[in-house]
Parts: sequence; C-alpha cells; structure tokens
Amino acid sequence: MSSKPANIFRKAKKRTTMARRNAKRDASEPEIVKALEALGMSVFLLHEPTDALVGFRGITHVVEFKSGRTGYGKGLNENQQAFANEWRGSAVVTLHSRDEAIAWAQQVSRGQPCPTG
Repeated sequence: MSSKPANIFRKAKKRTTMARRNAKRDASEPEIVKALEALGMSVFLLHEPTDALVGFRGITHVVEFKSGRTGYGKGLNENQQAFANEWRGSAVVTLHSRDEAIAWAQQVSRGQPCPTG
C-alpha cells in the first residue's frame, strides 16, 4: 500500500514572465467579473495573454478588461494585439465597464453577433 499524501494535486508554482511580472489588474475587473458571473457566465482569470476566459452555454470567449477609454486603458497593448491577430479561436472581446459587460453578456445570451472592441 502506497503512502501517498491525501491531496495528490499540488499547487502549481506561480509562473511569471518578464513582460507581465509587474503587470497590474485593471481597476474595472472586479465589477465586470461580478456582473458576468451574476448573469450565469463562468469567468477564469488569466495572467496572459489576456485577462480572462468567459464561458457560457458551451462557448468560451477570450476577454480583456480595460479601465479607460483613452490611451493605454482604451485597447489592447502590443502583446495582446499580436495574440489577437494570431488566435484562431473566438475574437478577443474588450470590456471597459460593468454596463458594457452586461450589454455584451445579453447579446451573447441571445446568440447575437457581438462587437469585440
């Protein structure tokens, strides 16, 4: 009989890269995540290349949270844009606020095409 520890799954060491080591989360993220989850979506936060995967009715959406409407907070940075250009899955969705997240989630729930940025 083996004496394996009760929990065979070990917590993975946190991996960081030079590019994202000092990255900070967008201020809008907590309220957007809360709104999406309240609307029945599952949200898995990432560190790179985007902020989150959002699942709803068997479809996974790649999502980036942004806090502003101008400058750095407006859109994808260079690394995120390069990822979006090469990604063969669903388009990267950029959400700036709780209200924008709710509007996007409602479109997704109706099966309507959604703007991505």
